[in-house]
Amino acid sequence: MQNMVVIEFEDRKLVPLPPADPLRNYTAGETRGGVDRSDVKPLQIIQPEGPNFRVSGNFVEWQKWNFRIGFTPREGLVIYFVAYVDGSRGRRPITHRLSFIQMVVPYGDPNEPHYRKNAFDAGEDGLGKNAHSLKKALVSIGKDDGIKGYWKGNLPQVIRVVPYSAVQLFAYETY
Repeated sequence: MQNMVVIEFEDRKLVPLPPADPLRNYTAGETRGGVDRSDVKPLQIIQPEGPNFRVSGNFVEWQKWNFRIGFTPREGLVIYFVAYVDGSRGRRPITHRLSFIQMVVPYGDPNEPHYRKNAFDAGEDGLGKNAHSLKKALVSIGKDDGIKGYWKGNLPQVIRVVPYSAVQLFAYETY
């Protein structure tokens, strides 16, 4: 790699693509001729006593686990600083960073060239590029929470940023 030289090129045989399936279950209705299923009853997930997790900004606490979440255009969801709170031992770090394209799960087919494929090939295409658009998110917030929804979490963010920015400006102006 450092010498920029191709050492070996492997090209065994052509494998034909499977025929297109017009009834793929996990695609949007537009790709199936604009018709969504009408025989599916609505799914409602409720927790009358509140959720079992807590989210504060990008920090998530769930049972004895805690971690931070992020998002990149290539990888999609990225999980940072995963830790487990273990009684008297306190917070035990488990891993620093996890993303889908770093996980490898073999398909289990020993034939060429499938033995080296992994179950998260979407990362090669850019899993994050397949996420919903910002426009859809903003419309959803407006419908669910109204104008107040756009300002949720703004005060803590201002309280966090203003002192840091003031010190940075002072140091810039002074020195």
